[in-house]
Amino acid sequence: MSTNLKKIPLIIGKYGLYLESRGFSYRTVKQYKGCVALLVEHLKKEGINDLMEVDKYHLRGYQDYLYNETDLTLSSQGARLCGVISFFKYLDKAGLILYNPASGIELPKIKDQLPRKILSEREIKKLLNTPDIDTALGLRDRAMLEVFYSTGIRNTELRNLELYDIDFDRKEIHIRDGKGGKDRNLPIGEIALVYIKEYTETVRPKYLKDKESNILFLSHHGRKLTDDVVPWIVQKYAKKAGLDEKIGAHTIRHSFATHLLKRGAPIRYIQEMLGHTSLDTTQRYTRVEIQDLKKVHKKTHPRENGI
Repeated sequence: MSTNLKKIPLIIGKYGLYLESRGFSYRTVKQYKGCVALLVEHLKKEGINDLMEVDKYHLRGYQDYLYNETDLTLSSQGARLCGVISFFKYLDKAGLILYNPASGIELPKIKDQLPRKILSEREIKKLLNTPDIDTALGLRDRAMLEVFYSTGIRNTELRNLELYDIDFDRKEIHIRDGKGGKDRNLPIGEIALVYIKEYTETVRPKYLKDKESNILFLSHHGRKLTDDVVPWIVQKYAKKAGLDEKIGAHTIRHSFATHLLKRGAPIRYIQEMLGHTSLDTTQRYTRVEIQDLKKVHKKTHPRENGI
């Protein structure tokens, strides 16, 4: 196959199929293909007309461009480069290039930071109580919020839930094809189950258009929720509750983990529930806030206790 940039849509298509065959999620495949498309646009502007012409200096130039001429965060720059690295690995394995010019790319060193916003238990309760459960949409949204906080699952994982992924007897929820293509079973609380049951019995049948669909949470048009609608729903209720409008599904996930940790849950168990491959990812939640440190200091330091 020619590696001329005019052939790039076909090459990107084959690259996407390769990623799918390796078990990458739809979202990751879409993201990586987008990264390649953006690189190609940059290469065209630089006068590069064939992938065979691309060398490590062109890719270093692209990395410099991302750093100096865009407003992307280091994390976003790293995500772009991950797609590029993966693409050239594929080209090399497929024998479409003579050598891999991306083999020497070093990803930006990203400072390990805590999530920007952690809700307190009181704020979470306020958020959960905001939807009007006397309405169909309100009941559906309350059930979704309860599932988020009860299990700590991701946006994509919630949208992919099917009816039979909820085991009411065992009080478990089955996550299929989570991040990295991994399945896992999680405990789910009784309150969340109550709202799921009420939603599935009273609201979902009204929304259901395709009788063959097993998707749990449906839009009022009877379709699977899109990737962007769930954050919008969370933000809507956060605003209504008087909380930060930038709160999203991931904020609830971070709050879930932090609250469990503060109440004594072993971090190894939290790792399993969040679906983190590495314990290092989970350990960022061990950095307690300064207010917590002040309370412990005041309670335990000898000089604060009359000594």
